[in-house]
Amino acid sequence: MSYSSEEETDISDSELDEYVDRCYEQLKDGSRKVKFSDEVYRCPYCPGKKKLVYALKDLLQHASDVGKGSQNRDIKHKGKHLGLVRYIKNDLAQEDLSSELAGLALEVPTGNGVSELFVWPWMGILANVDAEKSSRLKSDLAERGFDPVRVRLLSTGGYAVVEFKKDWSGFYRAIMFEKEFEVDRHGKKDYCEAPHLADELYGWVARDDDYNLKGP
Repeated sequence: MSYSSEEETDISDSELDEYVDRCYEQLKDGSRKVKFSDEVYRCPYCPGKKKLVYALKDLLQHASDVGKGSQNRDIKHKGKHLGLVRYIKNDLAQEDLSSELAGLALEVPTGNGVSELFVWPWMGILANVDAEKSSRLKSDLAERGFDPVRVRLLSTGGYAVVEFKKDWSGFYRAIMFEKEFEVDRHGKKDYCEAPHLADELYGWVARDDDYNLKGP
């Protein structure tokens, strides 16, 4: 059956998983083009959309939204986007993570030729945490795209530990977590040098110096 004739028929709920598998394989073999450059991606299933160009994380969000969307959407349309979600996570993301991490590694300062040592499993540190607002930390970080596994408020007060997934996707999100705080001037250096902290959060990725830090 040709692809065009396949488009003319819908599928049942029971056939959805098989259809998702089929769409995923088509994306893997290049039947549907998604990546146009290192920074430009397009949804192969929504050619009529006004926003044709996406960053990878935005394309993933788009595909996830459609795949989990209203039951009013036809099942085949949802299946295509679920296949796209799988393709992004299993293939494109891993490919781009490698290049992203390679670029990030060049930006990480080293002293005397010694590379930085990160705490594993990957963890972030939040400082100046308001205990009364700590219950929302995980959901707030998730909404910002950092996908935390768990957020633990430390008993010493004022600090929380953010746990990320143990794979490379978790490391990538941990680095993005740190970069966002640095761009906002709320990184570790800013925290240590700030004369007044007000009520804003500071954050960074845990490294060996955080792990070996001795309390009072």
